[in-house]
Amino acid sequence: VKVGTDSEELRSSVKEALEIRTLLERNVEEISGMLRALNGEYVLPAPGGDLIRDGASVLPTGRNIHALDPFRIPSQTALQRGLKAAERTIEQYRADHGGMYPETIAVNLWGLEAIKTRGESVAVVLGLLGARPVTEGTGRVARYELIPLEELGRPRV
Repeated sequence: VKVGTDSEELRSSVKEALEIRTLLERNVEEISGMLRALNGEYVLPAPGGDLIRDGASVLPTGRNIHALDPFRIPSQTALQRGLKAAERTIEQYRADHGGMYPETIAVNLWGLEAIKTRGESVAVVLGLLGARPVTEGTGRVARYELIPLEELGRPRV
């Protein structure tokens, strides 16, 4: 923690750290959850994901994880990261090819990656194409729209 950090922010961070510690201490639930599943018993559902990217909601382990909600992909964080990756990829290509834009770029769309990153690879594709998600008030992605070329400032890849 930086010296001079707001005490309310510090309290919030410590509270979150203690919550995560408590949830991590419940890691024995992984074995009991697996045994319940093997016995054909009910296992509580929970979101899957990564502790660093997704926070404490992925803990404790040992629950029946649902991978993702396709109407919430990409998340805002994944969108920011994916768009940045797309732009950097184009910049690198242009630097290596005398300022030319790429005509195509391959992007692997892996299910596990989409789960762990909440859709960064989908956001990379959106960034390359020059498209953006249009969300409803609930945050649900209703559709995607193409960014006008004048606004995009480059060809679509």
